[in-house]
Amino acid sequence: MALPRLTGALRSFSNVTKQDNYNEDVADLKMKRSKLHEQIVGLDLTWKKIVNFLNEKLEKSEMQSINEDLKDILQAAKQIVGMENGKEAIENAAAFLFKTFHLKDSVGHSETKAIKQMFGPFPSSSATAACNATSRITSHFHQDNLAALFQMTKEECGDRVLFGNNLAFSFDMHDLDYFDELPINGEPQKTISLDYKKFLNEHLREHSTPEVRPVEKSNDSFLWCEVEKYLNATLNEMAEATRIEDLCCTLYDMLASVKSGDELQNELFELLGPDGIELIEKLLQNRITIVDRFLNSSNDYKLQALQDNCKKILGENAKPNYGCQVTIQSEQEKQLMKQYRREEKRNARREKKAGEDGDISGEGLTCFDPKELRIQREQALLNARNVPILSRQRDMDFEKIRYPHVYDSQAEAMKTSAFIAGAKMILPEGIQRENNKMYEEVKIPHSEPMPVGFEEKPVYIQDLDEIGQLAFKGMRRLNRIQSIVFETAYNTNENMLICAPTGAGKTNIAMLTVLHEIRQHFQQGVIKKNEFKIVYVAPMKALAAEMTNYFSKRLQPLGLVVKELTGDMQLSKSEILRTQMLVTTPEKWDVVTRKSVGDVALSQIVKLLILDEVHLLHEDRGPVLESIVARTLRQVESTQSMIRILGLSATLPNYLDVAAFLHVNPYIGLFFFDGRFRPVPLGQTFLGVKGTNKVQQLNNMDEVCYESVLKQVKAGHQVMVFVHARNATVRTAMSLIEKAKNNGQMSCFLPTQGPEYGHAEKQKYQGSPYENQDHL
Repeated sequence: MALPRLTGALRSFSNVTKQDNYNEDVADLKMKRSKLHEQIVGLDLTWKKIVNFLNEKLEKSEMQSINEDLKDILQAAKQIVGMENGKEAIENAAAFLFKTFHLKDSVGHSETKAIKQMFGPFPSSSATAACNATSRITSHFHQDNLAALFQMTKEECGDRVLFGNNLAFSFDMHDLDYFDELPINGEPQKTISLDYKKFLNEHLREHSTPEVRPVEKSNDSFLWCEVEKYLNATLNEMAEATRIEDLCCTLYDMLASVKSGDELQNELFELLGPDGIELIEKLLQNRITIVDRFLNSSNDYKLQALQDNCKKILGENAKPNYGCQVTIQSEQEKQLMKQYRREEKRNARREKKAGEDGDISGEGLTCFDPKELRIQREQALLNARNVPILSRQRDMDFEKIRYPHVYDSQAEAMKTSAFIAGAKMILPEGIQRENNKMYEEVKIPHSEPMPVGFEEKPVYIQDLDEIGQLAFKGMRRLNRIQSIVFETAYNTNENMLICAPTGAGKTNIAMLTVLHEIRQHFQQGVIKKNEFKIVYVAPMKALAAEMTNYFSKRLQPLGLVVKELTGDMQLSKSEILRTQMLVTTPEKWDVVTRKSVGDVALSQIVKLLILDEVHLLHEDRGPVLESIVARTLRQVESTQSMIRILGLSATLPNYLDVAAFLHVNPYIGLFFFDGRFRPVPLGQTFLGVKGTNKVQQLNNMDEVCYESVLKQVKAGHQVMVFVHARNATVRTAMSLIEKAKNNGQMSCFLPTQGPEYGHAEKQKYQGSPYENQDHL
């Protein structure tokens, strides 16, 4: 349904109708507007006029050097206006520069001010170049010839005046004389004056009683009247004259002070309360008038009387009746004062209603006893003496910093008041306990997964560009963690720190950053392979070999080469030049980047540095990793080049410190995912082995380990057993084999005969220890 329009109502209820014989096309309107625009633009000096003038006045031999100067002026105008503007704007700017510098030899203060006022901040070199080029052009002419150019422009303008330029405007204001008497309804006998003071005096004279003649009322009727209205409205009864005088005296002292309006507004609000907002507004608006009227009063005895009244008030009581006072109240006292004001308002409404009905009954009006209020206040003060000062919790807690991509339930729990207060910690619900002579077992179930957020959306491979689809061929979509990280990893150059559980897909996140770097060097369907290098730092040689195979498989459709650079795998310079991604160890890359010559070119074209297992900073190899990061950051600062750093870790408690070390913006590039984001939920079982001596504890531990391993193997799961020392590996393996033979359960551990078994059987002879043959 269309909304009603004013034009429709005019057409319906008046003789205003639309013109019916309008046949002009839109193209005609555009043509008229373009002609009018050209006519207005042609009134001033244009670049076209300057070029035509030069062609007419100079010979062809001279125009060759002049054309170079004209190009310099256009280039300077382009730098001042901006490269993104069109040809018309640049030519208008060039004409303005020519007009500004045609009589100048250098860029002065007035010329700089004119250009800055027209275009804003500009490079001084451009203005200097334009001034020099204009000087070289004007050197071919006499000053009279240049004056003819500008005189010709003025003649073309003629007497044409743009709309609005011939309108005279005056700032003079014509006020109506308030002494003039205005007739009312054509009757001259009933007149009203615009003199507000006269009106107030007459109004007060009619309503004033002869008994009460306060001093302030005759002095300043406006202040007296407003104070009287305020007291009548707040107290709901006729205010006493002495009370009005006291308040007028206090208000006048405050208005006559040297304090600013804001300070005076706060003090007046503390004095008069919320009910006096209208009075405060009127007093501040008429502050100067009130003070001037009082000071310029012709009756000196009135001023003396008011001053005597103020001295009398101050003499009777050292504290003024009205002033800026600070009152300290407890919560109970505030509630009592609210109750007192509520009762006063209720009584006032009852009195008003009874007065209208004309029937006032003493039983219907209940007065609020001030003695009872005083007793309750004294009791509240006594109770406040026994209450600790810091017993109540603060109303406003400190604002807790919240990072958008940090999902750390433990950190959130540590911020709660119960944890800070040292509350007793208990195990979660749903645990299972088992206690026997050999061990005590506690099973903790896996935690519930993190609920899917409203803004979380899975990223499908088919929605990526061509490079992303080729690299992730065979995958349908990214998992949850990879989808959360996708926008920052794939579309920005931000440094990143990823903390996610094992098996969450951190390697694919590294692949997203690799593809982003490749896309930056992808132009016109060709990847410029010689412009970038990507370095992946893995903690161990075995992991480096595994990552080399993974990235080689993924990047092979793109024609990129991935090589391993470790102590065992050396590369020649030609091989390094043909390689776009290097997988290395911290020690090897530290040696490469320490060299002052030779491999400097290699380190300078590195655009992406991926640090896997960045939590090694806390271990023995931490200084090596730290030196790599520090050297990379130093290179970024010294060369002003962009080297992106990506840190990957599974266990990193102080992720904020590591993010600051890697120069990661915690609001954009920091991602922390706790155990709730595990692709496979992780349950925990704690076994406390019992035993009187150390040997018995070891035997019991082997027995419990065998039972747990057998249980998992029978369920069809794979099992990994970690021990505390390297020499305990062989002993534990031999213990498991012996127990399986004694119990006749070797069939549960025998592998199936397949190609993987044959490959493992070949590898057992490559190791030096002969125990490997027995273990297999």
